Amino acid sequence: MKKEPVIFPDFQKLDIRVGEVKDANLIEGSKKLIRLVVDLGEDYGVVDILAGLAEYYQPQNFIGNKYAFLANLEPKKMAGAVSNGMILVADTPEKPVIIPLDNNLKTGTVIR
Repeated sequence: MKKEPVIFPDFQKLDIRVGEVKDANLIEGSKKLIRLVVDLGEDYGVVDILAGLAEYYQPQNFIGNKYAFLANLEPKKMAGAVSNGMILVADTPEKPVIIPLDNNLKTGTVIR
């Protein structure tokens, strides 16, 4: 589904960063959520990000890898926990596909 164009200043509001997953576990009582403990670099530090990917991936799939995260998404409470960002994935018809980044990228690097 094609979306409406956005103006460049709106795009600039998004803070997409390289983050390294330090730990990950299933959220108790949820069939969909994985809690990712993500190092987003100096500006954001280590934050919890909840991802609705448990139907497709095991938590250990994420640990030690780097991905693109929307770092400045408004915090959202889900299943008794708070998510402080969002992992970016490719949304294919079969399943969401996680997109690993080069592990040589420094955490917190801005993606634009």
